[in-house]
Amino acid sequence: MRKKLTAILLAFVCVLALTACGSSSNTKEQEVPAEMKTMLFSQAENDAQQMDAIVKAGQIEEQKSEAVVYAGLQGWESAKEEIGELDFTTDADGNGVPDCFTEKSITTDEDGNYIVTVGLNAEKRNADLVVTYAKDLSGYVSIATNVEYTFGELMQQAGLNTLLGMGTTFAVLILLSLIIALFGRLLTSAGRKKTEEADKKDKEAAAQRAAAPAAAPAAPAASDDGQLIAVIAAAIAAYRAGAEPMAAPDDFVVRKIRRIRRK
Repeated sequence: MRKKLTAILLAFVCVLALTACGSSSNTKEQEVPAEMKTMLFSQAENDAQQMDAIVKAGQIEEQKSEAVVYAGLQGWESAKEEIGELDFTTDADGNGVPDCFTEKSITTDEDGNYIVTVGLNAEKRNADLVVTYAKDLSGYVSIATNVEYTFGELMQQAGLNTLLGMGTTFAVLILLSLIIALFGRLLTSAGRKKTEEADKKDKEAAAQRAAAPAAAPAAPAASDDGQLIAVIAAAIAAYRAGAEPMAAPDDFVVRKIRRIRRK
């Protein structure tokens, strides 16, 4: 039960908040007196005609010192390429306002500046001129010309933007893939070349070793037998000196030494 009461109270608070927001918005629009609205609409329509005259005369750069006006003239020139010409002379109902204008709305922003929106019925398509005047009417805060597009045109433009973005992304990815593949081939070619050079050097070294004559086995030194004979003779002399002290030490000669193979 308590949860239900809480939900009902929250819903009631939300309704009050929405009502307050709506009344605040309406209040802002109602704060502008009728005489002020007439003057502001008239001023915005005059501004549109003056901007059109400046653009046609090619005098946009002369207004470069006024940043807001200069930006507004550039936007007007860009919009005119799509909306075409405006007829400022026809006034069928005789109310003093050219038929190319549709007075839409005047509101105020948080700072109290006046936001005037005037519809433009042009040759090719319609647009909105949105002029924001300072609250003391001392100058312009912003000037914008918004071209109206149909839903089909907006969808077509969104599709083209999507295709362009995706196409650019895929093109960059393909380019990166080609660059990576090219570097891979260059590195593989360099490694293969080094391997082939190493194999060639190994084959040349093997061929040189095969062509060189086999080294003859070293012949035993002739002095080896003489040394062996001298050692054996000295051993025999030492033995005879102990066994036969009266025998002359040099009355024997060692002529031949032969190894006895024992079975």
